[in-house]
Amino acid sequence: MGDTNSSRLSPFEKAELRRLLDLDILDLSRTPIRGVLGYELEHWKNPASVHVIRPEDISLNGHVLMVDSFRNVAGMHTTRGVGYDDFVTMRNFSGSATEKFLTMVDGREVLQMMGGTINWTTEDVPLAILDRVEIIRGPGASIWGTNAVSGVVNVVTKHAAQTQGDSVRLVIEDDGTFLGDYVHGGQLGEGFFYRFWVRDQEYSEGKLMSGMDARDDGYARKAGFRFDKEIGSDLDLTIAGGFATRRVEHVLDLSYRLFYINNDPTNPYGLTPGLPAIIPIGLVPDPTLLNGTNWSPFAVSGDYSTIGGYPRYQNYEEMPQDGSHLRAKLSGITGNDLEWAIAGYAELYDTSLGHIGHSWEREEFDLDFRANKPWGDKNHLAFGLAAKHMSLDVQENVTAPWNFLTFDTIPGTQTLTSVPPSSNIPIIDYHYRSNPTKFDRITGFVQNSTDFNEKLSLSFGAKFEDSDLSGSSVQPGARLSYLLDEGNILWGAYSRAYRQASLVEQYSKVSYARFYDPTNSVWVNQSFTGDSSLRDETMDAFELGWRTRPSDKLLIELSLYHYSTKDAVFSGPPKYTTSDVKTTGGELTFDYRASRSWHLQGGYSYSKGKKDGVKQDDFPESMANLSSHLKLRDDLTFIQSLYYTGDRIIPSAYNPIPIDDYLRLDLGFVWQAKDNWEIGLFGRDLLDPGHAENMYNDLDVEPGRVERTFLLSITKKF
Repeated sequence: MGDTNSSRLSPFEKAELRRLLDLDILDLSRTPIRGVLGYELEHWKNPASVHVIRPEDISLNGHVLMVDSFRNVAGMHTTRGVGYDDFVTMRNFSGSATEKFLTMVDGREVLQMMGGTINWTTEDVPLAILDRVEIIRGPGASIWGTNAVSGVVNVVTKHAAQTQGDSVRLVIEDDGTFLGDYVHGGQLGEGFFYRFWVRDQEYSEGKLMSGMDARDDGYARKAGFRFDKEIGSDLDLTIAGGFATRRVEHVLDLSYRLFYINNDPTNPYGLTPGLPAIIPIGLVPDPTLLNGTNWSPFAVSGDYSTIGGYPRYQNYEEMPQDGSHLRAKLSGITGNDLEWAIAGYAELYDTSLGHIGHSWEREEFDLDFRANKPWGDKNHLAFGLAAKHMSLDVQENVTAPWNFLTFDTIPGTQTLTSVPPSSNIPIIDYHYRSNPTKFDRITGFVQNSTDFNEKLSLSFGAKFEDSDLSGSSVQPGARLSYLLDEGNILWGAYSRAYRQASLVEQYSKVSYARFYDPTNSVWVNQSFTGDSSLRDETMDAFELGWRTRPSDKLLIELSLYHYSTKDAVFSGPPKYTTSDVKTTGGELTFDYRASRSWHLQGGYSYSKGKKDGVKQDDFPESMANLSSHLKLRDDLTFIQSLYYTGDRIIPSAYNPIPIDDYLRLDLGFVWQAKDNWEIGLFGRDLLDPGHAENMYNDLDVEPGRVERTFLLSITKKF
């Protein structure tokens, strides 16, 4: 290629050429981005806010799992609860533990419908088999449909032909946390490749913010396989699967779930005279003032300790989880350039929240067909059909510390029912009424992209869905892009997206607290029930974006958005309420390769929301990240990562917790030695010995302590 031809390339094209020249021959076939328009398109052409995470982005920044690397994505709020729980929210649509975006691993939706959450440990894969993570900020309604509300996370693993040989990765932290991966790939014949992998992850025990033991130690073990067979020149078969098991403990803190109703005008607890108050029992200075008969089960069954000199009662239980999946995919390209794929998925998950006595087994079967085809010289059509069947077996029991005589109330009132007191009232009850245990969903989508000329492109389409969980819906979307010149692209988008309420929000009764009434010498249970009439949260999303490349070394992106959400679901007594939410914000990101030795990336996001006209405080308004990779020599890189997260309040029905803003600094060195050795040494959270980030609202009462850690990673390919 001569200099004359190269000089005709735009800065976007030069940057893409540089990326391709840096890849090895097997990586040249990697699809740039598929999740936005339904067919492959170079990253810079996509009319959406897209961030791509590669395996090296994870290892070079000292991250253990792929979810850790979401901290480097503007608009993503990534937090840690206890040692094995990570939470991710996007663009201020939810500051709680409920993820309101769609996550897929090789096309398989991984949302847990019981609570509307994602178990990131279970769904993580070894870096050796990870191809990329496409993070699309903003709704993906017309392609991906329900739950692709605030965005889409699309995890893509490598073809088995790209993982030939053996690979080992070890990660050891100074607190004893450990992760080990082994991947082996081979060839069974012409065009027939395979791989299998195993992982062991050990969690060390951490601390809660009070300084008490978090009792969050345990382990997670996983294994997986994949076969890729070239059946013909334009026909491929993939069969893959995996199994994961996790064994950890968790705590139910009763101190802020049991309350004392103080109606004594003599003011025995230093309260304002004459005013009744509700006091957490954990803060009652003299528990003997309470009815001893009712109080004694907690002193005997609970794990006694103190906080601030006052009694505290906790219940520890095992929280096991097992999950497995199997998928088969047949894909090909026809003579008229129709690219198609049909995939089938089978999943089985068995989850137990032992600390609250709630467990369920979920079976799921999916069939998915997707295709795309150029249509003439100016159009590209994408379309698909899918069907899902899910069945549940839900169990609940009353844990020992919660097993005492209690009057139940009518949800939403303070009126005692005529039913005698009972000791059989679980914290989460899926069977308090006749609730469904089988669900079906059928979906279809069609989207067309038109290039009017070399500068102007329009994509529009809709997703059609009929679901037992949320009824029928049509989710339209349109994206417009305009190439101002060879280095600047403007784009805009509109989507109407839907988020499906979780099974807890629709069908469960949640007993969140109990109150001791000294006037009547009884305990009173307080609960709120799910609303089976809840259908979908409906969001109208408007986005504007500008992507510019002043040179092939610098990429700058600006994204602005406004979301208007009807019937957004929020949990809390006396019921699951729906609200109108307005969210406005933006993100500014850059990627600068200053030289062959120095690479800088960073971003800033601002987001402001109102719930029924009142400012939301459950999501940080401002967040920022900056990472620097400096090659001190060809085989040694110095890494610096800085993260800022603004303050927020963790929402809870009974115990909201303020979280101060925090600044995180990570430093590390990566030595890429000969013979495919990579050794990394990192210090994380160097500016702060410990801070709180998150917890399961309405299940936990205290977040874990995120502490300063030092990490050694070793990777060997052979």
